[in-house]
Order: sequence, then C-alpha cells, then structure tokens
Amino acid sequence: MKILNYRNLVNVYMLLILGIVLVSGQTITSMSPSKGSIAGGTLVTLKGTGFDQSKAVGIFFKDTNNPNGIAVLGVSYSKSGDTITFKTPSRPNKGTFSVYLELKKGAKEIYSPTDFEYKLPEVNTMSPGSTSIKGGKKITIKGKYFTGATYVKFGKSGNTPISVNDSIITVMNPPHVAGNVSVSVDVQAKYVPVPFQFKYKNESIKNTYNLSLENLTGLGSSYKVYVLGYSTASQKYLTVDKNTKLGSFKKFSKETGYIESYELGKDIANITLSNTNEINGARIYFFVKDSTKVYQDNANKTKNGNLGFKYSASGTNVYQVKNPPQKAFPQYNYVEATFLKDQNLYIDASFVDGFFFPISILAEDKLGNELDRIGQTEGISSEQVIEAYRLFLKKKDVSKGYKDLIYTPKGELPVLLNPGMYLNDTVNALDTEFNKALQQMFTSTTMKMNIWQNGAAGFARNYKVTPVTKVFPGTTNTHSALEFTSSNATTLHVFNPVGFSVVSYKDVTSGTMLPILGKINDNTLTFKDPLPLDCGLKVGMYVNSGGGSTDGVTKITAISKTKKKITSVTLNSSTNYSNYFQYKFSKAPTHYYYSPGHMVFAGLGLFADGPFRYSDANNQIVVNGLENQISTALNRGVALVKFADVTSPGRTTTNWGDETAWYPAKQPQNMFSYFMHTAKVGDKHIFSLPKNPVKSSRGPLMAKAYGFAYDENPIGGNQNNQPQVPSEFPGAYPEKTTQLKLSLGPWKTKKKQ
Repeated sequence: MKILNYRNLVNVYMLLILGIVLVSGQTITSMSPSKGSIAGGTLVTLKGTGFDQSKAVGIFFKDTNNPNGIAVLGVSYSKSGDTITFKTPSRPNKGTFSVYLELKKGAKEIYSPTDFEYKLPEVNTMSPGSTSIKGGKKITIKGKYFTGATYVKFGKSGNTPISVNDSIITVMNPPHVAGNVSVSVDVQAKYVPVPFQFKYKNESIKNTYNLSLENLTGLGSSYKVYVLGYSTASQKYLTVDKNTKLGSFKKFSKETGYIESYELGKDIANITLSNTNEINGARIYFFVKDSTKVYQDNANKTKNGNLGFKYSASGTNVYQVKNPPQKAFPQYNYVEATFLKDQNLYIDASFVDGFFFPISILAEDKLGNELDRIGQTEGISSEQVIEAYRLFLKKKDVSKGYKDLIYTPKGELPVLLNPGMYLNDTVNALDTEFNKALQQMFTSTTMKMNIWQNGAAGFARNYKVTPVTKVFPGTTNTHSALEFTSSNATTLHVFNPVGFSVVSYKDVTSGTMLPILGKINDNTLTFKDPLPLDCGLKVGMYVNSGGGSTDGVTKITAISKTKKKITSVTLNSSTNYSNYFQYKFSKAPTHYYYSPGHMVFAGLGLFADGPFRYSDANNQIVVNGLENQISTALNRGVALVKFADVTSPGRTTTNWGDETAWYPAKQPQNMFSYFMHTAKVGDKHIFSLPKNPVKSSRGPLMAKAYGFAYDENPIGGNQNNQPQVPSEFPGAYPEKTTQLKLSLGPWKTKKKQ
C-alpha cells in the first residue's frame, strides 16, 4: 500500500467524522442574560455549536402552562453557527421558562443549560425623594427589569415615563397634597411598589403676570378692538380699573346681567393674571368692530354701552357669541387661560375653530425682550395667511371640499373655518373624507393594533384591538366596531362612524353633497328629492328631533324604493309636518347625528361618547382616550401607515405619537391641519416654531398650531421629549420670563414704499 493512498483514506475518514458532528452535534452551552422584564424585549444571546438556520424550526419558550412552546420572533443566526440572538416575548406574569432550539429533523429539541426567568421590576433608588406639592419635577428611578414600563403612580395619580430603559426610568411627578405617598411602576398591567415612599411638601407658590395688550391690526380709525373675559368654572368676569386701565378677574355679584367689554387703548391696556386670584378655563375675547356697522351684540344692554355677553346663575351660564359664520357680533378671536393656586399659568392662542386674524402671545424678560412666542410669527398678516391657503388649495392632494373653508364676512377680510366647525352648519364633500380609511381601520384583520391608554387613579393598559360586529348599547342596531381587550380590564368597544349616521347624500348629477329634505304625513316621511339607494338608510335608524319627529322615539320601520331611488320611509311615530325640514338619521339617538368626516375632524359623536355608553368612570375615561387616539391618528394621516414596530406592547400609540411620521404623502389626513402646522409666507412659518422643531413626514418643519380638536402633544411611550405641538404655554416659560404681551394683527400686508 502506498503512503499516499493511506493519507487519502485518513482524509476521507476525518471528513465523515466532521460531517456527523455538523449534522448532529448542535449544542447550547450558555444563555445570557437569563432574566428579564415580563414586557419582553430583552436581547438574549445563545452560544454553542452547529447552529444552522436552514435546519432549525426556531427558538421556543416552554413552561407547564405552555407545553407546546411559545415561538420567538426575530431570531438571528450568526454565519459561524455558534451564536443565536433574539428578543424575549412578553408574558402576563413572572415565571421561569425552558428555552430550546427545535430542529426540523425529528422535531428534536436542543435545550439551554439555564432557564429564562421573567421578573417584575426591582427598584433600588429613587431621586429626588421629595418635591413640593405642585410636582412637575423629573424623578429618576433606578433598578432592574423596567423594560415596558408604561406608567408610574404617585399615590392615586401618576404620569407616563419620559424615558425608559431596563435599568432607569425618568418621570415627571404629578401634583399631590402634602404627605408621604407610595410609588409604583406599571409593567404589563402589573403595579410593582417601590420599597420606599415619596414625600410631597407644602410649598406656597405665588405667581403673577402682567399681560400687556398691543393693537397691531393696522386698521382705520373706524375699527375699534373690544376686550371681554369670563370664566364660568370660576364664576368670574374681566373688569377694569378706570384710572390704571388694568384689567383683572372678579367674582360675579349678581345672579343675572351682562358682561361688559372694554375698548383696547382707551379703556384697557393690561390684564393682571395671578394664581392668588384663580381662573379656570377663562376666555378672553378680542372683537374687531367696524363702528360704521350695526350689530346685534348687546351694546344697548350693557352699562358702558359696549358689546357684551348675557349671563345667568351667577356666571355659571354665559351666552357667548356663536361660532363663525355668524353676523350678530363683529369678527373675533380669543385666548384661553387657567391659573390655579400654587400652579403656573396655562394660556393658549386658540385657533381650533379656525383662523380669524393674527394673535400672538409673547414671553418677555424684564427689559421687554422676546424669549418665546405662541401664535403668529412676527409680521405675518391675515391677508398673507389667506393667500397662502389659496395657493395651498392648488395642490393635487387637497380635495375640493377644503375650498369651502374660506369664508368672507360681509365687508370684511376672509377667514378660514376649521373643517370640524364648518360641518356643524352645512354639508360638504368633507363629510366622507375619511370613509375609506375608517372602513379599513374598523374591518381589517391585518392591522394588529395594540393601543396604550390610561384611565382614572393610575389605571393604564395595553389593549389588543380586534374588528367585530356588535349591537350598539341601548338599541337593536348592529354595527362594525373595534374591540379592545387587556388583562384585568373591561372589554371595551369603539364603533365605526361609516354607515352609522346619514346626514347628507351625494347628488349624482352635480357630484355635491346635499342635505336631506322632506315632509311627514301619516307616519310617512317623503323626501323632496329621492335619495340614492346607497345613501345608507337602514330600518331601525332613529330620526332627529323637529319636523314632526321626536329624537329617541321616532325610528324608520320601512323603506320605500324605486329601481334607482329611495322615495320615502315609514316611521313608527310622528306628527304631520307640512313644511320641508332637514332630517338626519342614526343607529343611535341624540349624540350621533353627524357625518363620519365631522366626527373625525371635530372629535365628536362616536369619537366622544364614553360617558353615554359606560357608567363606570374609569371606562368612560379610557374609551374617550381610545376614541381620541383614533380620530387624532386619522387627522394626522398616520392611522393606516405601516410602521416597523409590529410586536411591542402599546406599539400603535407609540407609532402614532412619533411626530416625524405625521402628515405623510398619499395617506388620508386633515389637510387643513397640515396647512396650519407647515404653511409659510416667504421664509416664515405662519405659526411660530418650537425651540426644537422637527420635520413632518413630507419634509416641512411643524409649527405650533391647533389644526383640529384635541391637536395636542402625543401621549404614551417615550414621547414627552418631542417638540411642542399646540399653540400654548402649558405652564412652562423660558427662564427669565417676567411678563407677557398679547399682540393683535396685522390684518393687511404693508405695501412696500
């Protein structure tokens, strides 16, 4: 035998041995770490030999309650075959699991030498351990297994964390009465107490701001600005010292009467605001009045002969001006302020009803230098904003319905009406603006939403979301809905606005939306113009009050049709009504006679009905919060976006709250809101930018504005560090702020000399 042949034989033999080891020699020698949070997400590394992804089924967790194993997603195999990494799945409770690699051949299970233990949070330190009763301080909690923490409770109230990692939580503590309180951390709906108490100390804080008023409208001498203020919650009204022209809030002394207004410059120049003279939700109106015109503004009923509001019940009821378009009072704008004992001033420049004319609030130092502002950027005129909107309407993705939002009072400059407010009094193509998106949200089984929501007294849960069909409470009518389920929590529902109510119909000839007009005779409602067969009318729908109908009683019992139209409906109960009347229909009475678009834009109807469907206070808060999140996501265009995170608890809330994702191209959204946040005149945004602005999904920076109802900063997750969204000072001001200034105008653009 030749030595060469002997060597070849040895080589072949060694190759066979190596092949056997590679095929059958899979082993796990270590797992690190072997402990983690019940919320999952712990990055685990397995080390060993023979890890071949092509021969593996996957990694599984097993215990007595899960004998078939729980599959792990997102497993990564190293090319060398000696390392596997993955993130642990979430579990509802603490416990210990065997971890194994399952092979395709023979379903063989290769076990880790150590088990994985799910742990509840463990707290080692909390700093600081005390604050004043006003709270609002950043508290740092250190320990282990914090991943997935969604809420920190101080006594009976709490906050979502500012930031969370597995060993550190930072959170702003809420206000609380003086004394020691227990602190607990919520992970996966499990509240784990901190092993020491937090102390709230009495600390009286007195703050006073002088709000100076500046008229920059630039209008002629025939225009005068009148200032009027009140708070129904505090039962106070704005009054002025004639000698100093200084306004302040005072308790109503009479049961009924009229709240007077004061001419800016002549009667009033400043308003003092102090937390020793509390105001809660006070409105301060600014009316720009053309003295050559006659208004129905109660000027003939007030003592000083200026326009005013009637009040009753010692100021708990105030009969304020109607929303535009209205003719009784001059054009107006307003700010809202809340200043409570031992707290700082909250004040906003309210544009939620629309854009009527420029208004800005400036935070200044003692020398009058501007430190920050909300409202309009300096020098932006009303004329420029309207012109910017006209140009905006020419964009291809802006539907025709938005054109009608420009409203011109007789003899005045145009204003912009918010879609939610505009749809209060008219029908428009915006009624159906979100129909396709709503249908997808409420019926798709592929979205797999998981929404975080807090409630009363520190309650917070991550809810699994499932499309269902349910009977609407208090009726016999069924409708599509989203079902929200979570451990140790009531199963809740939010109903789909599409098809729930019928308040208008699309005319086939003109393509426009029209109101539904008709007459009632002998329990038959005959329509002035027959309705399309697909308008949405259903037997069992309720009919709004008026025109012979009684809300909550009158319902449709039969529908009369021709081959192409609905001509009339039979009612169960009504009185004859010979004049044409505008009728609206809904599967539930009273609170729901709105179009789907109106419900989304304004956050009402099915998106604000927690108190009408649930008696439990916590469920009311949670449902309203869930509805608010959905309508807000639709307005911002993120409701249907496919995000990268599809597994984390509460992921939908976190994804929707990412400001850089807002207002994406080719997604249904509130284009009026997109305009308000991003529009510019030249190189200036029409609204002031926050100190750390971010770009929207399409690119433009987002300014501080109110584009729709509840257009507030996002909630949940680690989103409290994102830039300011609404046009408000939320009780926080730049350092060195000593005074505030409110500027009105300008209305018209100055012509270049």
